[in-house]
Amino acid sequence: MFASLVGLIHQPSIAIRVPNDDSTFNPKEYPNLVFVAQGKVQGKIRLIHGTEDDSGLGMISSRIWVTKESDKDEVSIRTSFDNNTHTFTLQGPTRFGSFNIYHETTILIPKSSGYMENLRVEAPNTSFSGDALDNLVWNSVKSDLSNSTIALQSLHADIIDLHTSNSSISGTFSAGHIDLHTSNGSISAKLRVQEAHDGRQSAVTTKTSNSSINVHVDATATTKGLWMDNTTKNAKLIVGTLLGPSTQGSCINVTTANAKIEFNLDASQTGQPLEVNTKTTNASIVSSIMVPPLQPFRGQAQSSNSTVAVNLTEEFQGRFDLDTSNSSAEVEGSDLTFDVDKKNTKHGSHGQGQGEIRINSSNASISLRFYPAGDSLAADTKQAY
Repeated sequence: MFASLVGLIHQPSIAIRVPNDDSTFNPKEYPNLVFVAQGKVQGKIRLIHGTEDDSGLGMISSRIWVTKESDKDEVSIRTSFDNNTHTFTLQGPTRFGSFNIYHETTILIPKSSGYMENLRVEAPNTSFSGDALDNLVWNSVKSDLSNSTIALQSLHADIIDLHTSNSSISGTFSAGHIDLHTSNGSISAKLRVQEAHDGRQSAVTTKTSNSSINVHVDATATTKGLWMDNTTKNAKLIVGTLLGPSTQGSCINVTTANAKIEFNLDASQTGQPLEVNTKTTNASIVSSIMVPPLQPFRGQAQSSNSTVAVNLTEEFQGRFDLDTSNSSAEVEGSDLTFDVDKKNTKHGSHGQGQGEIRINSSNASISLRFYPAGDSLAADTKQAY
């Protein structure tokens, strides 16, 4: 409480200019950009594509405010141009008794430059947003931020690696590899997974804690399948995914604790094996999957003290194992064979094949239903794109 009051009283309000606070660069000579802020700093970074400057030059520009006149003597900006990389370093106060400076930094990419190599931004207490990014493509965009939001629409790259803390990440991202990582803040994103330039299988990671994840993933543009891991705790997790034809299998993990999982997947066109694991505790799981025909599917849905409901299309062929306690287990569909058919335990098979589905909970009911593809809830995944 005291720290909050101090922050309200000592707001940076004195505007200052610093040598090198406007730094121009030629994108053809310097396609790699680095922005670093150090010391007692807070503020925001804005990435903009489409400036009207006929020179074709880009610019990194910082506007700075301080709380006390004496703090401005500790503020400096260093720029360097080396190995096709333009580096812009904002140094804030570090001495005891000084206050945070506030910066508004703009990274301008000229309209004539539709492709850049690499962008890296590092700063404490700083948000990251963008404008008019639809026609700009990067090799990689990486951030290491803290205590502020990341909100980027139509960010395109081969590698997107965005990290912050204690705040949210949101936007629309298109890349071969995507990593969205925060803590104590939500993740809400639409992802379009492309073919990765490094030749590896495309990968998606979303991770936070104590806040929800809501992602819709279109991976139809990659032909090597998808590896995806979505993790939080103490908050709800919603994942909708669409896979296209591929040359190798896919693996998807969805994990939280003490909160619900809603999972929808259409993998009916992949033509390759598929593995899906959904795990939580003390909360329900609702999972609907259109499995790839004539291919092995391995799935697990595990909770405790709450219900688990799994819907699979009839293309699933293989074994099922359902186990709970103090409640019922149900399997619904045609072509069913039971090895164990008890109230809280159902072991058996649906058709003949190498697939496996395991459903576990305790003190709550669990269910498995086989449906025609057109009736499966997973078909709704297509509407998200």
